[in-house]
Amino acid sequence: MMIQLKGIQAGILRCVVPEEMSEKNILEEFEELTDSAKNLLDGGRVVMDLQGRSFGAALVAKIWKNFIEPTGCSVISWEVTDQETFEALFQLGMNVGNTNKKTKQGRPSSHRQSKTLLYTGTLRGGQKIMHEGDVIVTGHVNVGSEISAEGHIVILGKLKGLAHAGFKGDETTSVSARSFESGQVRIGRKVGLIDKSSDIWGKAVVVTVKQDEVLLTEWPAL
Repeated sequence: MMIQLKGIQAGILRCVVPEEMSEKNILEEFEELTDSAKNLLDGGRVVMDLQGRSFGAALVAKIWKNFIEPTGCSVISWEVTDQETFEALFQLGMNVGNTNKKTKQGRPSSHRQSKTLLYTGTLRGGQKIMHEGDVIVTGHVNVGSEISAEGHIVILGKLKGLAHAGFKGDETTSVSARSFESGQVRIGRKVGLIDKSSDIWGKAVVVTVKQDEVLLTEWPAL
């Protein structure tokens, strides 16, 4: 039983962490990989497959500090079937991948089943969310934070960071924010630039693409 590196496609590796391994063995294995596979990992992209094991934030931080940073690799996704770990990684602003596996309790993850991610909190500068579905944020999206969704984005607080709906090219998606305070918003391949002097600044806004143009309209009053 050991951590395995498997090639997925050119330039992308899957790092599989057996769920039966102890924390001590996990850290020892990563230490060995840091020495033995540094040339392979340097500049490469990695999918971290944590399988069904429960990973606390402290262990994820140790993996980041002792393996990801020293090897120079870039984690493009964290895959996990344990629901609590999924939620913890998501709250940390990690890119959490979708899998079709079941959780330990034998139930599909509600996020993967519905294709919607609910972020209950505020995104701070430097945090990023990337999701293959719709994203709902109950707090604010601060300056320096980013949301990329394959579907729609709904922000119930202030949008000051970057929101990119339909990031795979779908221009039928939308961005909705209760207070729009960002200089830029993206829908599919279209980019909308907004000035603070705009009448729409600071208001509840729905952003869509109409007739090949980015259109900002006021969010209907409740």
